[in-house]
Amino acid sequence: MALRKLHVPFKPAADERRAGSKNPSSVNAPRHGAPADTAAQDWLPLQDLHDGCLIRPDGAVVAGIQIAPYSLSLKSAREQSQAIAGLWAALNGLTVPWQWLSMYRPVDLDHYLTTLDAQLATTDGRRRMVLRDYIHWVSQMVRAGETVERKYYLLCTRTGPDAVSEHHTALRTLETNLGRIRGLQATMMDDAAWRELLFLTFHASQAAAESVPDGFSRLAPLYYSHPAEEV
Repeated sequence: MALRKLHVPFKPAADERRAGSKNPSSVNAPRHGAPADTAAQDWLPLQDLHDGCLIRPDGAVVAGIQIAPYSLSLKSAREQSQAIAGLWAALNGLTVPWQWLSMYRPVDLDHYLTTLDAQLATTDGRRRMVLRDYIHWVSQMVRAGETVERKYYLLCTRTGPDAVSEHHTALRTLETNLGRIRGLQATMMDDAAWRELLFLTFHASQAAAESVPDGFSRLAPLYYSHPAEEV
């Protein structure tokens, strides 16, 4: 997904164009409050996104591995040692700057609660009482804001003209090494995964109720307003 530059030129009103015909210099004179001729990248802390890589304004290229939650407490002592050793070996092989990123996303359980309420209407006896208590417990978790899911990312940064291809080669190897850890799910980030991460970062409050935008297939409406004439 490439971020396309969007320029919004400022056009004077019809009465200004008529007045400017007598004084050409007034047409090109900037007005107070006129929108600047800037690109979309000037408003965002990133330059581009393509081939599963995020291009920063300073030219650095960031790529990453998305890792599913992994519970060590459910593993045996031997499995815990193997998982820690495997992760240490994979990270020890990295030769570029890297960092861990942990993000949480609120989970919308309204549809789930609606389904439970429908089941409650057709349940009787002791099962109805158990289901009612369960619905009450889930509702309390929702009100307390405890219904969240964790997402983990391992982000690596490279520079240079071949940074994208080097990322692809290195991260495929890293993905394979992490996959050797039993029960650990590691996936190289593509453009869709990056859009999800950016959506969680910049629109955290909407992440629970809105889906991640699918690129540029749905553009937000562009409104144009003209500054009011000063009296």
